[in-house]
Amino acid sequence: MSAFLAICVVWGLSLVVAYDLLDTGIPPFFLMAVTYGLGALVLLPAKAVRRSAKIRRGEWKYGAIIGLVILVAFGLQTVGLEYTTPAKSGLQTVLYVLFVPIIVSVLRRKLSARSIVFAVIGFAGIAVMSGITGGDASMNIGDVLTIMCAVAFAAQFVMLEKYSSGLNPVNFTFVQMLTAAAVAIVISLAFESGEYASMDLIGSWVGLLFMGLIVTGLGFFVQTAVQRKIPATTISVMCCTESVFALIFSWFLGYDTVTSPLLIGAALIILSTVLSSAYENRELMT
Repeated sequence: MSAFLAICVVWGLSLVVAYDLLDTGIPPFFLMAVTYGLGALVLLPAKAVRRSAKIRRGEWKYGAIIGLVILVAFGLQTVGLEYTTPAKSGLQTVLYVLFVPIIVSVLRRKLSARSIVFAVIGFAGIAVMSGITGGDASMNIGDVLTIMCAVAFAAQFVMLEKYSSGLNPVNFTFVQMLTAAAVAIVISLAFESGEYASMDLIGSWVGLLFMGLIVTGLGFFVQTAVQRKIPATTISVMCCTESVFALIFSWFLGYDTVTSPLLIGAALIILSTVLSSAYENRELMT
């Protein structure tokens, strides 16, 4: 679990990095095409070192499906970042804590009452912080797109839990990245090619490498591997910490201001994460 919490720190920082990359003139789907392409490339050495078997039919099928869901989720989040701040994006994205148990219930899965309680605590923290981190608290199109992305992320969590068991995590993640990159390239060429001349790729290479190699390739490999053993509801609550780190980085870099409600909400999110982690550890040992 410690490796996944480290990835949550990275994902929190990624919102600020993506915000700055968009500000340099890089269009959203071009950014996703580059990051997912690099994410797929970084998995090739892992595939060789681990001597991963040939990609099976199920890994192609489910990896492609989840890759499309990831593209939808990050597409909505990235476009939303053009209209909102990294802190608000982090807060709204983790609304999937609420949406995961709703999706699970709709699918008639057995749901632990304690998992629901932990998700509620985390969502209460989000509610306390929402709209009160400084600036204009009114909703805009960026906020709406980001909330829609939370629904897509919730679907991704549930699908990973359902389909990742028994699949090779390297192959499975590689197909997800490859699918997302291929579709993002097609969309970018179709709708963003006119913006390519204004991009500052030379000044953005460090951010692009960070987004592709660390945030995307390593991040989704760790998530896929972890969700083979831990339920989607628990993972979703742990990911609430992403919003805390997004707020910290956004405050440190001057995008938002620290308030008492922000700190109280962050404490509730951390509490829900600790409780969920402790509960999951006991379940794995029994």
